[in-house]
Amino acid sequence: MKDEREIREEVSNCFNANHGFSDEIGATKSAYQLLTALLETYELDHWDTDSLANTIEEVVAEFIMDYSPKFQDNDS
Repeated sequence: MKDEREIREEVSNCFNANHGFSDEIGATKSAYQLLTALLETYELDHWDTDSLANTIEEVVAEFIMDYSPKFQDNDS
């Protein structure tokens, strides 16, 4: 069974994935790149993006561990 650190790594991989180089025409930006652009419009910097990304990874990992049938105690 995976632990929270391993799940957070998987979430991070999803968050950082993109489908091409950002300078390519039609390239899909990663969620991290989109979040960075959004926060920059509100004059927040990359430290804010990193902090928010870490929070998202933590929340998603906790959600998976709390609600996934793979992590439920079946001894009842």
